[in-house]
Order: sequence, then structure tokens, then C-alpha cells
Amino acid sequence: MRNVKEEICGLTMEAGFCEAKILSGTERFEPPAGTHMRRRIDSPTLLVAALPYGNNSAEAPTISEAVIAPFARKNYYRSAVQRLQKLSQTFRKRFGGTKEDYRVFCNSPAPEKLFAVACGLGVAGRNSLIITHSAGSLVIIAAMTIPYPLDGDPALTTDPCGACIACVSACPTRAVRGDGYIDRLRCIQWYASGNEETVPPHVAEKWGRILYGCTFCQDVCPYNQRLIAGVETDIGLLPPSMNALELIAMSDYEIQAFFKGSAMGLSRLKPQHIRRNAILVLYGRTPPYASVFP
Repeated sequence: MRNVKEEICGLTMEAGFCEAKILSGTERFEPPAGTHMRRRIDSPTLLVAALPYGNNSAEAPTISEAVIAPFARKNYYRSAVQRLQKLSQTFRKRFGGTKEDYRVFCNSPAPEKLFAVACGLGVAGRNSLIITHSAGSLVIIAAMTIPYPLDGDPALTTDPCGACIACVSACPTRAVRGDGYIDRLRCIQWYASGNEETVPPHVAEKWGRILYGCTFCQDVCPYNQRLIAGVETDIGLLPPSMNALELIAMSDYEIQAFFKGSAMGLSRLKPQHIRRNAILVLYGRTPPYASVFP
């Protein structure tokens, strides 16, 4: 099946992904404890791929605005899913299987980072993000089940960070522990994503201009300092920044309509969270009045 593997990975690269690897033996994979993954992976093989969003965008946020991080200015998650779904049609015609045999994971309860490390797609850095050879950590990780056995790719054994602690030093809330794990209760992005209703003062005072997407640790990573091209997509376009006062004044319906279909249109990110993030941009604290959370 070597030729099949090479063709699958080659077609995946042609579809815009910058890395494509095979993880075998996944029919034995059980959902990790503590996740919301509803069922085990019942396929012998996974295709694991990285879609680059890069750092070559010419867009720049306005100095007084609430900033949306580059990875969220387009819906790269949906783009990755659509690209893999389209590939699955080709794979079914060439190699067999049903539509249900090709199951796609992206920004899902499945442990996509673990998949990426296990097949050598990349290695985990001190900030827990996957570092790839071709695009640093400026990638979206996605995976798809393959219903026939293929030879898996080996995990990489190199230490990507060495003595570098740039990401640890750059994190304003000390959420990056440096051992490959994040203290989520200190992580700005954890709160910006709508995971908690209350932002503690020690995080709020370091919030800065972030509406969505904290990138301090990625901005200083040596692997991200070269020019990295992002894949082209028009899905879920958002501006690089927005007026915080206007966001605060928007109704829930207006916020939902504006962000629908974007990377910020996630079900867990409610209008009150986006409104709260805008308030933090302006004031560096969550105000003590309930009108912000209708």
C-alpha cells in the first residue's frame, strides 16, 4: 500500500496543506479521559495534516481597536474540513470505502495535537503548540480516518526548543509553564474563547487589545520569524480589528449575525463573551454592572 500512502499524502499537499502524515493502528485508540469525544476511532489509519495560516497577511489592526488574531481572521478550521471532505471523495473513488468511513476531525474533542506528535507531523513546543517543519506553529491541525491499513510515519524525537524560553518569558500572565503545558486559568485565550464567565483580575489587567486570539507566545517563537505563507481562503472573513465601543453597543442578535460562519462563530463563544472581551480591551477589567450580560 506504499503507493496508496504516497498518493494520499501527495494529494493532501496539493489541496493546500503544508504537512501530511499517516498515523496507523488507530483502531485501538480510545477517547482520552476528560474529553467529550463520544466514541472511539474505529478506523485502522488516520491522515493527519497541517493547514498553514501563515504570517504573510498585509492586514494590520488599527492602533485603537480590539484586535482579532491572524488565525481567526478567516475560518481556517472550516477550510481544513472542506478540503479534507473534498479529498475523501477522491479517495473513495480511487481506493474504496463509504462516505462514513472518512471521518474528519478539526478543532474537535479529538486530541488532534496528540495525533500530530504521534505521526511526526510536528513536535510539541514549550507552549504546547505543534511546531511543524514548513510553517512553524502557524498551522491548523486536522485529521481524517482512512478505512484501510497504511504504514504509519514515525514520531519525531528531536527537542524543538532546546534552552529557548522565549514563549515563557513573553506570556504576560505566566500561563506558559515551559513544560509543554498551559495553565489555562492564567491563559488569556482560554477566557477569550468563552470558557469562563468571570475573568480574574490578574488576567484582566494584562488583557491588552485582544478581542480574540492571544498570540504572545507565537509572536516570539524562533520558528515563526521567517515569512510563512498562509493558504488562500475566503471563508469566514473578519477584519484585523474592530471598534470596541461599537461591539459593546451591539445586541446579541447583531453580534451573532456579524460573526456567523467565522472562527468566532463558535457555539461556546456567546455574544456576552465577545462583549466582555471588548470591555476588557477598553478598561482592563470586567465592569461590575450586569447590563453587559443581558
